[in-house]
Amino acid sequence: MPEQISRDHHTVPKLYLRGFCGRKKLDKDILLARHRNGTEERMPIKKATVEVDFYDVGELGQPDDSLEEWFSRSIESPVGDIMYALRDGVLPPPGPDRATLATFVATQMVRTVAVRRTMQDVNSHMGPLIFASMVLQRAIEMDPAVKTRGDLTAMHHDIAKRTPEVMRRTDTPSMLRTMVREADRIKRLLLNMHWLLTSSPDPVLVTGDAPVVTVSATGELDFSSPALLPDLHEVHVPITPSRLLTITPIQPLAATPTDLTIEQAALVNQAIVRNCWDMLLRPPMMPWPAYLVLPRQRPSIRKPRIAVRANDAGSPTPLSFPPIVDAALAEALKILGGDPDPFA
Repeated sequence: MPEQISRDHHTVPKLYLRGFCGRKKLDKDILLARHRNGTEERMPIKKATVEVDFYDVGELGQPDDSLEEWFSRSIESPVGDIMYALRDGVLPPPGPDRATLATFVATQMVRTVAVRRTMQDVNSHMGPLIFASMVLQRAIEMDPAVKTRGDLTAMHHDIAKRTPEVMRRTDTPSMLRTMVREADRIKRLLLNMHWLLTSSPDPVLVTGDAPVVTVSATGELDFSSPALLPDLHEVHVPITPSRLLTITPIQPLAATPTDLTIEQAALVNQAIVRNCWDMLLRPPMMPWPAYLVLPRQRPSIRKPRIAVRANDAGSPTPLSFPPIVDAALAEALKILGGDPDPFA
């Protein structure tokens, strides 16, 4: 018999979502989802955050689930016992288990629909700018007098408007390679931060289809930018409706409280709203927080503005790809065919 290929790819693993499922009778393995269009539905865990062929890098008409299998084998399975312990209030100390959890958190930050769409938006803005810069550079090489013109910015803008459509898009393998590299970078940052686990006696946290969020260490939310991990930002991961994992660059006080406050939960929930693509999720028996409003439109990335001038600083830095440190993430890059030849 031919090998069965999985085409339903979870962007948030069931291992994580199980912490927000109902556990009794008709609610067992059920989540309540609220969508951006205002609708709500009871959703079985096996159907939650599922996208068809989302991690597929096979040829057209030939589905490939090798990356989906890699997520299950190399990212989710190793963190299973650690996740169960977190739900019971046990945070792994520095060492192999924390490194495994850091890989899981970093990967979950970049594997979502929201991040994929962000990369597409960025490329739709940056593709024309890069194309125009290449054309303008070639024009200067052919006629050095071009760089003395006073309207280089206007020329750059006009060229950008004529960018071929292929330069405005990013193919799936390229986005997945970026995803892997960003996970490797973020994991190293997380392991150099401070880890806290706080709890509430009542269910106060929701999650969503992008469940790992960043918040400024001063408590500020930026609703215009989906930046993954800016400087001096904390990472928050709701583990259950009453337990929160926080990874922070700020040295905790010696007597740091382990209580999750209503105010902190509200800040994290608002970040979940900002971060999600289409849906928020909660257990069926937990009410939605009254303040939680999911706008119908997700915040978009602002179109960049640039000014262009010629310079004589020498040749640009050659394009190269830094090595991936994490062994599991290096395996994913091999599945994706490795880095392309930038000079091919």
